[in-house]
Amino acid sequence: MNSSREVQREREHDWRPLLIVFLALACCSTSALAESRRLTTDGRLKNSPVFADRSGEEILFVIQDRANQFRLMRLKLADLSIIPVHPNETKTEFEPALSADGQVLSYVQNRGNLSLALVIHDARSGKDAEIPPAGGFSGPRSPVISPDGTRVLFSFADQGRQQIQSVNIQAAERKTIIDSDGVNNWPDFSPDGRRIVFASTRDDDYEIYSATSEGTDLRRLTASLRQDIRPRYSPDGSRIAFMSNRDGNYEIYLMQTDGTGVVRVTDNPESDDYPAWHPDGKRLVVVSERDGKHDLYLIDVP
Repeated sequence: MNSSREVQREREHDWRPLLIVFLALACCSTSALAESRRLTTDGRLKNSPVFADRSGEEILFVIQDRANQFRLMRLKLADLSIIPVHPNETKTEFEPALSADGQVLSYVQNRGNLSLALVIHDARSGKDAEIPPAGGFSGPRSPVISPDGTRVLFSFADQGRQQIQSVNIQAAERKTIIDSDGVNNWPDFSPDGRRIVFASTRDDDYEIYSATSEGTDLRRLTASLRQDIRPRYSPDGSRIAFMSNRDGNYEIYLMQTDGTGVVRVTDNPESDDYPAWHPDGKRLVVVSERDGKHDLYLIDVP
């Protein structure tokens, strides 16, 4: 795919002899660059931002706090203050997921030598449940909580394949939702809870797929020659944000839920990754690398 500047030059050339061609190209734009607001300024490695609840007032994200520890942090948009979620924790924690009301928090915790556990904390009861580490270097990754707050989807690596599995918030009733050769990762629920999206290498490279929340009616949504990963449904369920390097660089894209209407929304010579929708559906928070520094930015959605 051409860069936005190349696309613009092509449009200026095409519309002169034939106005209808100009109109057709204008309504099918492949680039709609977004305005951005910088939220952090420390430049340290970050990933996995997620809004704390429907208010959109706070963001949870992961930061490299020390050379050997990643920590969950909470950022308030009102004053951009940042505090640790677990101030006394010495283990690495990452990939936070929250229920829509902010009462259930799930995250991955490193128990040593890449031995990963999934923790599910219910603020209403004050209790933790967990999926313990598996043998070797396998374990749960990329949790997401269902819209009704009753179940957690996660990716689980085992025996040379990576499945998407589901448990309730007591970490019980475990079942496999998506299974195939290769890697299935980064699941997300549609707002009504009826469908999920995820990325998979079942067709060699990472592409984005959707299925029902029970794993049926599988549909492939992307078909680029490079990675399409980390899909996230918009709050109204009409669009999906994702990261792709289909243009040779890591950028954020939007598409309709059937895979059509792909639009690139960032244009940065370094990387833009980890899109998360603001509850208003008009903005995304992303991790953007600029001048070698990684910070959170809030960008407008075209």
